[in-house]
Amino acid sequence: MRDLLVGTVRYRISGSDHEVALAHAIGLAFIELQELEFSIISYLTNLAGDDTASYDSSFDVFASKTFGNLIREMEKHEFLKSLANNMTIVKKRRDFFVHKFLFHRYGGVELTTGEDYQNLVRDAIGLGNLFARTRTEFHDFMLQHAPLVMFAAKRDSRTRNLIIVESEFAKTKA
Repeated sequence: MRDLLVGTVRYRISGSDHEVALAHAIGLAFIELQELEFSIISYLTNLAGDDTASYDSSFDVFASKTFGNLIREMEKHEFLKSLANNMTIVKKRRDFFVHKFLFHRYGGVELTTGEDYQNLVRDAIGLGNLFARTRTEFHDFMLQHAPLVMFAAKRDSRTRNLIIVESEFAKTKA
């Protein structure tokens, strides 16, 4: 057992190094997936309405939808149709990750070798990277094409500094 101190909270972690590494990789992939889904929900909510009351109710409606239904909502916007098509590929990987990841290769049998764990860790990291890349691509697409006045904080690809980016739609309104 190990102790992990996060702020003022101490967690007791049990398991082998392989189990801890796998739990960490799966956790990071889930965080990336949640950030991707939250981004889609947020943008669809912004496209749905302008006033605060409708924003809150629209957000709740979109947040209750499945990933597939979010893609169908994207298809309702002409400028998002190509992006929605690309999202269906990510949806298949997302569905595999959420529903079958641990049981796919091993049928739920307890893992016994370090190689088994290494393969799963590698796969979880790859899925997390896919979700992160997709979120970045989605965000960039929306800044370029969405009929929304937006400002976003992004990392400069050269300097890695945080910069504020204005949407193309906002620039045409100025």
